[in-house]
This record gives sequence, C-alpha cells and structure tokens, in this order.
Amino acid sequence: MRKFGLIMMAVLLTQACTPKVNLPEGAPPYIKTKDLIEKLEDSSLAFKTLKLRGKGRYQTESSRQSFRIEIRIAKDSLIWIDLADPILGLKVARGLLSAEEGSYFNRLDRTYSSGSSEELAQKIGFQFDFAPLMAVLSAGFLKDDQQWYQNYQPGFYQLSNVPSEEGQGPPSMGVPQIHQSFEPEFFRPINYRLRRPEQGQNLVIDLKEYQSFEEHRFPSKIHLEYLSQTELVLDLEVTDLSIDENLSFPFRIPDGYEPI
Repeated sequence: MRKFGLIMMAVLLTQACTPKVNLPEGAPPYIKTKDLIEKLEDSSLAFKTLKLRGKGRYQTESSRQSFRIEIRIAKDSLIWIDLADPILGLKVARGLLSAEEGSYFNRLDRTYSSGSSEELAQKIGFQFDFAPLMAVLSAGFLKDDQQWYQNYQPGFYQLSNVPSEEGQGPPSMGVPQIHQSFEPEFFRPINYRLRRPEQGQNLVIDLKEYQSFEEHRFPSKIHLEYLSQTELVLDLEVTDLSIDENLSFPFRIPDGYEPI
C-alpha cells in the first residue's frame, strides 16, 4: 500500500507540474520555450566567417533582373555583397553593410550611396535591420536580446516577439513584429516574417530545400517577398558555401562616381 501511495503521489505531482498547453493537431511535441531556444542556438550554423555563392533574380512591378551573387559575412559584424552579370560574369554592383552604416556602388550607372543604415534603407526603399538580415543569410536563430513567445503551429515550432499573431504593435518603438518558424527535426529555420504595421510594411522570407554543403546543412533556396507601397520579390539559389575561410572585404568607391 505504501508503494502504491508513493506511485500515486508521483503521478499527481507530475500532472500538477505539467503545463496545460492545447497543441493544435499536427503540432510537434511540446518543448518549454527556454529549452526550445537552447536547441535552436545549438542547431544554428557555427561560424566566424561565411561565404555564399549562387545566382538570383530581383523583381518589382516595373522591372526584373537576374544576377550572380557572392556574399561574405563576418559574424555579427559585416555583410559584403557582390553582384555580377549572369552570363558574362561582369561585375555590376557591390555593397558593404554593418549595424551602423552601409555603402554600395553601381558600376552600370556609376553611382554610389554611403551613410547610416537608416539612410541607405530610405534611399533603396527597403526597410531592414542588421540582426534579422544576418540571421536570414546564415540560416540561423534570431535571438537579438528580445523576449520570445512560443506559438503552437501544425508541423513546426514558431517563436514571436509578440504574444500572439494579434499582438498590438511592435514590442518597442522601431522594432518590427518578428515571427520565426523552425522545422521540428533539425531545428533549422524555414520561415521569417517581419511586420511594421504602422508603416504598412511586411517582409516574408522562406528558406527551402536544405542540402549538405561541405557537411553543413543549409538552404539551397531563399525566397523573399517585401510588400510596402510597392512589391519586391527576391529569389536566391545557393550553389556553394564555405565556412571560416580567411576572407577579405574589399570595398572602395571608384573615382568619378556620382552620389545618389
């Protein structure tokens, strides 16, 4: 009887300590938010430098352009982007971005822009933040020192910096609403959504077709849709990836270029 009583007590304590979470049909197993974040951090690509090569297509309501692309990243520090003609390989444009400032120049029309990240975003008409961009390009978990809430979705884990989809505005001034989704097997990101309701801006990024690049699991396709006053669609296909090479980040605005 004593043994039976101990068993019953253990069952009752377990039930009392188990959170009451109503998971939707098809949702992955329940994980505490703190434990989920630890898994996501452990599963993110570990690197000091990262280099991506591939091809892409940029499309707006009025134009469409294909290109070759090379991206070099110094973790949490710099993002360097070089664009080339898809057929001849001629260099077209180059950009360099940090959390504080950004610069780029266009070899086709011999123009350039340089200044703070906010100024650059206004000029190109694309509102972005450095930390989410770093997370997307490295296919990693965006921590960014924010409070994250877990939403329970069929087929994947999702973390948001607002308590629910119906959150009343961003968590603080200037910070977008962020929802990031992760596959339940490898805990790698499959989707990011960033919203700025006040400005009417919505950014959706899908990471697709994960493959092995030098034994590193990484998406071979990145699809981006940005909707504001106009719509922008960007598709990237990653064909080559290397980690922790000794990379350089050459950037010099050529003489005779005109500022935008």
